[in-house]
Amino acid sequence: MIYLLEIILIALAVVVVGWIFFIFSFTRQLVATFLKGEAPFVPTKAGILPKIAEALDLAENSTLYDLGCGDARILVACHKTQPKANFVGFEKDFVPYFWAKLRLRMMGLSKNIRIYKKDFFKADFQEATHMFLYLGPSQMKKLAEILGREISNGKKVFSLQFNIPNREAREIVNLGKEKLYIY
Repeated sequence: MIYLLEIILIALAVVVVGWIFFIFSFTRQLVATFLKGEAPFVPTKAGILPKIAEALDLAENSTLYDLGCGDARILVACHKTQPKANFVGFEKDFVPYFWAKLRLRMMGLSKNIRIYKKDFFKADFQEATHMFLYLGPSQMKKLAEILGREISNGKKVFSLQFNIPNREAREIVNLGKEKLYIY
């Protein structure tokens, strides 16, 4: 009887700590979203993933960087179309980063797709041939100069829903309610 009570108390403590951590992370993300102008974690709709992967047109020697990769669903979708390419994701927030790592491990892709818990503003894009973004307007504005340099260096940049300020897209792919801007 005592062991059962201890197990119940431990399980309850784990649930309470988990909820506290979730509320802390969620609140932190909301504050970052509204006060700092950062993009919240909004997963890309599953129905448009194959169309995005097709538009990226990755080759075997391509290296795709997903800035703010969330749960890595873009990287996974692209891996399905070109498994020999290289895939790198950057995610700053712990919960989506953890979820991405767990998903990749469960899918057996943790060796094929690398995810870094890192602010992409501090990342080196030298190895990228393709860059994917699903960010808000304020982050796109902050990244505009960097992205302009990367495009000038021959990298292909793809942005879901939001365009790069002061830059003309080479192509716009209509994905229903969303648009994919290609530079």
